[in-house]
Amino acid sequence: MSKNQEYQNNTEQRCLDLLKNNLNEKDCFGLSNQQYIELQTWLKDANPNQNSNKFPDFIFNDGFIEHFAVTSSLEDKKGAKQKRESLVLKNKSEHTFLSNLDTSEENTLVSRSYSHPFTQHSHSNIVNSIKKNWVKHIDSYEKNISPHTNGVFLLEYIDLNIETAICRENEPAEIFKTYRISVDKDLLKWIYKFKEKVDYFILINSPSLSIEVIRIDSIPNLIEEIPNVMYAPTVGFEAHRYIGIKRKDI
Repeated sequence: MSKNQEYQNNTEQRCLDLLKNNLNEKDCFGLSNQQYIELQTWLKDANPNQNSNKFPDFIFNDGFIEHFAVTSSLEDKKGAKQKRESLVLKNKSEHTFLSNLDTSEENTLVSRSYSHPFTQHSHSNIVNSIKKNWVKHIDSYEKNISPHTNGVFLLEYIDLNIETAICRENEPAEIFKTYRISVDKDLLKWIYKFKEKVDYFILINSPSLSIEVIRIDSIPNLIEEIPNVMYAPTVGFEAHRYIGIKRKDI
């Protein structure tokens, strides 16, 4: 197994474990009590696909869970711009700090911080990311020679750069420090088209521990209750701080 494949498998398992350990009924939309219990059983029984290069990522009795990451960063052929720039900043700041530490005096505390502004994030970016990856994995589903009766798409939002404001009449706005798909009416309408192929989709944001579980065939009823919603990018900086002391070699 290649290192990239091993990393991907670990990422998928970590996301599933995070979901299993933190799922709460309040995170679910359009599920009956019995369906919630059934979903918990699916998550508990899900095992990695022995053929890790094939659809789906996890299999349980007559069902599947397929994981994929989405982003609110601008994407191109090389992937998410935020992810690439974060890696560049991390590598550059580590190299610069170690160089400063190497030239410092012995037994002197060295502290350095390196930062840059968040790259451009937007609501339209994450919607496009979800749709693009959704269609890609639906294509994999349709090519699968052994279709399953029950299906779950597990979406992992890998950023923390979109905030959601839910505005109900005569109530203060409810602010979430992450993207909330359960109130994204137009996107929910688009996802509803796939109700015959996928039963549930789950959006999880690990930095904020935000989880949303939506039963797709319940979307029309959910949409009727959605209030006014606004999405806005988070304004801020990504930063790395290092502290070290140069010791004399013994």
